[in-house]
Amino acid sequence: MKKTALTIFCMFWISLSFAQAPVFTCFDLNIGSNSSDPRHFTESNGKLFFCANDGSHGYELWLSDGTLTGTKLLKDIQAGSGDSFPDSMIDMNGKIYFIADDGINGNELWVSDGTTAGTQLLKDIYFGTKGSNPYALSVLNGKLYFQANDSVHGVEIWVSDGTSAGTQILKDINPGLSNSYPIGLTSFNSKLYFNATDANGTELWISDGTSVGTQILKDINPGSSNSDPYNFTPYNAKLYFSAKENNTGIELWTTDGTSSGTTMVKDIVPGTLTSSPRQFTEMNGKLYFVAEVGALGNSLFVTDGTDAGTVIVKHIYNGSTSGIHSIKNYRNKLYFKAEDSLLGRELFVSDGTDTGTKLFKDIIPGMGGSLPTDLFVYKNRLYFRASAGSNDVQLWQSDGTPTGTFVVAPPNGNANALYIYSQAFDPLQHTIYNNTVFFCANYNSNGYELWSMQDTTTSITKQFSSLHTFSLYPNPNNGTFTLETTNDFKNGIVSVYDVLGREIYQSQITTSKLPITLNQPKGIYLVKLQLDDAVLTKRVTVE
Repeated sequence: MKKTALTIFCMFWISLSFAQAPVFTCFDLNIGSNSSDPRHFTESNGKLFFCANDGSHGYELWLSDGTLTGTKLLKDIQAGSGDSFPDSMIDMNGKIYFIADDGINGNELWVSDGTTAGTQLLKDIYFGTKGSNPYALSVLNGKLYFQANDSVHGVEIWVSDGTSAGTQILKDINPGLSNSYPIGLTSFNSKLYFNATDANGTELWISDGTSVGTQILKDINPGSSNSDPYNFTPYNAKLYFSAKENNTGIELWTTDGTSSGTTMVKDIVPGTLTSSPRQFTEMNGKLYFVAEVGALGNSLFVTDGTDAGTVIVKHIYNGSTSGIHSIKNYRNKLYFKAEDSLLGRELFVSDGTDTGTKLFKDIIPGMGGSLPTDLFVYKNRLYFRASAGSNDVQLWQSDGTPTGTFVVAPPNGNANALYIYSQAFDPLQHTIYNNTVFFCANYNSNGYELWSMQDTTTSITKQFSSLHTFSLYPNPNNGTFTLETTNDFKNGIVSVYDVLGREIYQSQITTSKLPITLNQPKGIYLVKLQLDDAVLTKRVTVE
C-alpha cells in the first residue's frame, strides 16, 4: 500500500536580535530521514508548482498555495513508485506546460490547470514509449514554442496554442529525418530568435510564429561552418549574443531583427581567438558581461552597444582564470563570485569602474574560498549560497555592507545544509512566491526537504504599503519615464519585469523622483517597488 504523503510542519524563529529575523518553515514531504528533493519551482495562476518525491510516488508534480494544508501531490503521472520527472515548467495563459514521462508515452508535453483532472498529456508527439523529448520551451504572443522529435522530421521547432490539435510542427528546418536542434529560443520584440542547423550550419534564425516567417536571419559564418549564436539578451532595443565567423572566434554580436542589422559589436580578442561573451547583466543603462582575454582569463566587461564603448572593466586575477560567475545587480552594483590570487573564490562587488571592482567580503580567509553562487534579491536584501567553512554550505544574507553580511538559518540547523548531492555548483533550487522564499535544504534530520523563509516584519510593512503609493509618468512613454514616490520609500528597490517575468531593470530608490530608461522594445512592463516587505506594483506601457 502506498504511504500517504503526510506533511510535517516545523517552525523555527531566528533570534530577535537580528534586524530582519526570518522565520524558517519545514515541509517534510518524504517522511523520515529520506529526501523529497523539491525542484523546478514555477508559479502559475497564483499557485506554486514543483517536482518532489514523497518516497511512495517517485518524482511527481506537486502544488502549493504556500501553506501546510495547501501543499500536496497534484498528480501521480507515472503511477506507482516510478518517476515522471516533471521538468522545464513554464506558465502560459494561466496554465503550466512541462515535460513528463508517464511510463507509457515516454517524455512528452503535458499541461496542468492546477487540478488533478486538468493535469494531462497534451499530445503524444512521438507515438510509443520513446517520447518526443520536448526541450527549450519558450512563450511568444500566447503560444508555446519548443523543439521535439516526431520520428518523421527529426528534432525540429514546434508550436502549441495549448490544445492537442493546435500542437504541431512549425517548420522542418533541416528536411527529412535530419535534426535542426533549435535551442536558445528567446522572445524579443514580438519575434522568436534561436539557433538552428541546416545546410548552412548552425546559424541565427527568426520566427514570427508562422512557417513562412520562420527563416534564417543571417548566415554569420558562411558555408557549412557554424556560428553557434547563443546567450541571447535584450538591451537597448536590440538583441545581444555571442557568435563566431570565419575570421574571428566567438565574439559579441547584436541584431535589430534584420540581416543587415545583425553585426559584430567588437572583436574583443582580435583574430581567430575566442572571448566567449556570456552572463549578460544590465546596470545603470549599460550591459556588463564576462569574456575571456587570452592568458588573462575571465574578465568583467561593459558595453554601450558600440565598438568604442565595449571595454574591459577589470582583470581580477591576471595570468589565470578569475572564475567570474553568478552576477547579480543589487542596489546599482554588481555582485558576483570571482577568484583572487591570494583570497580564493569569494564574493566581489563592482560599481562599473576598475577601482570600484574589488573583494566584497573574504568569508573564508586565505586561498580556500567560500564559492558564493546563486545570488538573488529578497525584501531589499541580497541572498546567496556560500561555504561558511569546511563542509558547511549555508544561506547568506547581505544589506550591501561586509558587516551586514552573515549566515541566516534556523537555530541548531545542520552544517552543510545546502550542499546538494555533494556538488558545490549544483544550483540552489529556490523561488520567491507570495513574498516568501521557498527552497530545498537539509536543516534537520528529515533530509533535503521543502523549506520556506519569510521576513518577520510582514504585518507592519503590509500596513505601511496600504497607506502609500507611487506614480509613473508619462505613461505610456517611449521607454523613459519617472518614478515618483514619497521619501518613505528611500533606500527601497524598484524592479521592472517584461511579460515573461524576466527582470530587465533594477535600481535603488535614492530620490523621490527617479528617472528610468528601459532600453527595451515596445510592450507592457510591470514595475515593482519594494521596501522590506512592502511591495507595490503598476504597469507601464512603452510605445
